[in-house]
Amino acid sequence: MRKLIMRKKTIIISLICILSAIIIMAAFAAASGRKPYKNLETVQIRSAAVQLSPPNITIQITEIKELVDILKDVVIYNEDDSYTEYDGQGVTFTLVMTDGTQTSIMAYNPFLVIDGVGYKTKYEPCEALNHYANMLLEQTKLPALTDNGQEITFQATVIAVADESVLVEPADDSLKLSTSDQVSIPNKEKLTLQIGDTVEIVYNGDILETYPVQLGEVYRITLLEQPKADAMWDRIPMVRVNNKLYYDTGRESTVSERCGNMDGEITSTVDGTEIPMEDNQSNFGCGFGYQYGEDDTIEIYMNEKWFVFEHREEAE
Repeated sequence: MRKLIMRKKTIIISLICILSAIIIMAAFAAASGRKPYKNLETVQIRSAAVQLSPPNITIQITEIKELVDILKDVVIYNEDDSYTEYDGQGVTFTLVMTDGTQTSIMAYNPFLVIDGVGYKTKYEPCEALNHYANMLLEQTKLPALTDNGQEITFQATVIAVADESVLVEPADDSLKLSTSDQVSIPNKEKLTLQIGDTVEIVYNGDILETYPVQLGEVYRITLLEQPKADAMWDRIPMVRVNNKLYYDTGRESTVSERCGNMDGEITSTVDGTEIPMEDNQSNFGCGFGYQYGEDDTIEIYMNEKWFVFEHREEAE
């Protein structure tokens, strides 16, 4: 009998030890946290964007690797919805994965909110996400005008194209230069340009006496004419909507959030050598949906991308 009692005591003590070990391990795991994105890879992400609130601005992210590197270091602890009681800036990253799924990650230090579920989080990686989002915001701000608010506009012909810049020759002495008749222009908007294209350039009036000449601050570049376009186009691509002619700017839209409904569709087409004369008619094909954009533009959905077309006065 005494042996039986001792055996029971031994079993009870063993169970208590095991239970204590489980509790300790659980407490340690909760304290050390976990990395929900430690196995995330860039190739798994189709597109990414971030919304900053304030100032309630959404930015499309083109270089995803830096974001992935930061997310790999993110550590979350226990669930906690008390973030709703805090005030401050939140940055929300939206990832669209290659498998079609979508996830939302809001950095709101000391919280991380993943698909609507709040967690306490490690400070440094969360702060890195905030810093990264605000760095993108600074990079996307339009350059300020010079003190006198000057804007100079001139037209030029493209004479060389590089990855991030184009070399142009100003038309008809429209830009008075003392050292060179060539100007190097940064192509931040990644316009699809070709040698011989006519472009309009708006800058702040400052000219750097380098070779080739560089401009102080370039505000925008607009494609006006593309006489040497690919063989299928004898005119710049254009479309008529509401009796107004919209021209291809060569730019891809940066809008990341849009409604699912189209404002219209291109229903007919003419030859690439012609100008569309009917509403919802283009000279590059039909069946493409479009939505109205800002500043008298429309954005046309083609080949799973949105392209910006802007209204200009008609010219033969």
